[in-house]
Amino acid sequence: MPSRTTTTTAGRPRMLACSVIAGGAGKTQGVINLAVEAAGRGHRVAVWDFDPQRTSSHILGYQDPPKGQATIFDVLQGNSRLEEAVVRARYRVGEGADEGAFRTIKNLDVILGTPQMADAEVTLGLDPGGVLWLQNVLDEQLPEGRWDIMLFDCGPTLGILLLSIAMVGPEVVGCVGDEFKYIIGLQDLEETLDKGARKFRRFGFKTEVRHILATNIPLEANGEVRRSGGAVTDDAMRALRDNEDWAPLLLPFIRRQIRFKETIVKQRPLRFLDPANPALEDISAAADALGIDRLNSTRRR
Repeated sequence: MPSRTTTTTAGRPRMLACSVIAGGAGKTQGVINLAVEAAGRGHRVAVWDFDPQRTSSHILGYQDPPKGQATIFDVLQGNSRLEEAVVRARYRVGEGADEGAFRTIKNLDVILGTPQMADAEVTLGLDPGGVLWLQNVLDEQLPEGRWDIMLFDCGPTLGILLLSIAMVGPEVVGCVGDEFKYIIGLQDLEETLDKGARKFRRFGFKTEVRHILATNIPLEANGEVRRSGGAVTDDAMRALRDNEDWAPLLLPFIRRQIRFKETIVKQRPLRFLDPANPALEDISAAADALGIDRLNSTRRR
C-alpha cells in the first residue's frame, strides 16, 4: 500500500493516473468519484481531463468550455498557462447554462478537457521534446500549495500522451470492467509502461501500474463476485485475483449500479445524484485502500 501522505517527496501533489486502452472500463467514473470522495475528506483535488471525450469535464459541470475559456489542449500547445485552464468543479441543480443552474464542489478543481485532445498525439509527436511536455508544465506552472491530490483521466490510447503523463511519475491505476477484454487492456498498459521505462530510463522514467480498479462488477452482499451476474465477469475477476503480480494491486471492487450512467446525463457525480447509493461504500473503501485520509474540515475551501 502506498504511503498515507498526499504529497510526493518532490513536494508535488500526489498524482494518480487512471488509464486503460479499452473503452467502458469505468475509468472516468473512477476518477470522478474518487476525486469527489477525496475532496469531501478535506483534500484539495484537481481532475485533469486528458480524454478527448471530456466526460470528466461534463460530469463536473462543463459540457463545453465557456467562451474564451482555456483548456488542457491550449496548455499543451503553449497558448495558455495551466492556471488559465483551471475551473471550479460544480454539479447541476437546475436547468440552463447560467451559473445559477450549478453549485460548486468544495475543494475540487478541473483542468478542462476538449475534443481537440484527439490531436494531442500528433502535436506531441511533432515536438522533439513532446514526451517531456507535462513534466515541463508541472516544473514551471504548477501552483504552489494549491492541490494535495491530482487525478489524471487519461484518454483511451497508449501513445506519447500517456508516456508524457507517465514521465511525471504518477501512481498508475489500471482500470478494468466486467469483461475479459479489460484484462488484455491491462496487459497492454503494462507493456506500454515497460517500453517507456526501457526507452526513457535515463530521464527517470520508472512508472508502473501501482493499483487496479475494477468497476461495474456484480457483487454479492458479502463483496464476492456474483456468479449469476455472468460467468465471463467471474472468470475475468479470477484472472485478476489469481495473478500473483496483480492480486496485491487490487483495490476494492466497485459494484454494478445503473445510476453511474445517469451521472453523465444529469451532470451530477454519484455523491450528489444519489447520496444513499451503496456503490459509494465501495468508492469510500477504495479511497481508504489508497490511503486517502479524512482531514480536518478546516482544510476545506
